[in-house]
Amino acid sequence: MTNSRMTPAIVLRAIRIWSGLFMLAFVTSHLANLSLGLISIEAMDAARPYLTGLWTRADAGILLLASLVSHFALGLWAFYRRPTLRTNTQDIVQLMTGLLVVPLLATHAVGISMADNAGLHLGYADAIRLFWLQAPTVGLLQVIMLSVVWVHGCAGLFTWLRSKENAVRLLYWLYLGAVIVPVVALLGYAEAGREMLMAQQLGAGLAQNPPMPEGVIVPFAQIKQVTNAVITGSIILVILTFVARFVRLAMLKTQEVILVRNGSTEMISNSSVSMLEGFQHNDQLHANLCAGRGRCGTCSVRIINSEFPLPSPSDLELRTLYKVGAPEGSRLACQLKPHGGKIEVLALYPADYTFEDARPSDVPSDAEASA
Repeated sequence: MTNSRMTPAIVLRAIRIWSGLFMLAFVTSHLANLSLGLISIEAMDAARPYLTGLWTRADAGILLLASLVSHFALGLWAFYRRPTLRTNTQDIVQLMTGLLVVPLLATHAVGISMADNAGLHLGYADAIRLFWLQAPTVGLLQVIMLSVVWVHGCAGLFTWLRSKENAVRLLYWLYLGAVIVPVVALLGYAEAGREMLMAQQLGAGLAQNPPMPEGVIVPFAQIKQVTNAVITGSIILVILTFVARFVRLAMLKTQEVILVRNGSTEMISNSSVSMLEGFQHNDQLHANLCAGRGRCGTCSVRIINSEFPLPSPSDLELRTLYKVGAPEGSRLACQLKPHGGKIEVLALYPADYTFEDARPSDVPSDAEASA
């Protein structure tokens, strides 16, 4: 088995991963800046050029917009192609929050960008004043937006790193950071709000509206109109994807598939789902550290016998099988969708396998597979 070439499927997978990482960096910098509210609003503004200020550059804004659109579009496509929504909790959380990323992030990205282009450069004192004194509902939406994008990004990051053998040791620290970072940021936001409210009560200048820069006219009505259009359009796309997926599955013709793994009892599945999903529908655990995305190779099985000819492996599947050194005659259970009939396989990894275990030395030999 040889390594595979770059294909559209592999390129699109890479785009989805790196666009997600780019947006996660965007949210992380904002949360880090908010956490400085535990010190003071002045500290937030002092760090702003090195954290959130990086995203006001034109090139960063273009990359952020491209990442947002491509990640959302690829997420909708992945949802449309899913044969079933029966999966683990982390996968469901990642899927649902992914569908909310654009509607929620639009308010922040579009509003800040249009205001900045109009010449109104808001500091953290201005933002805290707006979110705590003038428009607390908008402030709450910003907190919800950051939380949803953070949860979605962390879920995707954990799933991605779980499929990488050398990154497993990082997960402990990332789990810790996934909790600490947003908690500290919310505490910083709350402390900055408390500082602003105290300034208002004392009549201090911090709580007073600064004069509008001369010649600056902020198109607030246009910002609201564009933001609402983006939110409405993204929601319509989500609904259309739901409908299209329902129609596709309703029109799909399937054949019964009988799965036999490791010589155990027969499991009933169908040709519309992968072998891995067939195991899961029968409440049978099967190793899949990347949650069925074809990255880790831990769901690999050796084909013992198949009543029907099997579909050819994709370049994506071949690439992963080559990466893990799977023996000839192996397939990824998460990628293989049998056309029908009875198929017998031998799992190459224990159902509870993790990269903390040694890579199994008892991968079945040809003699064992034929036994």
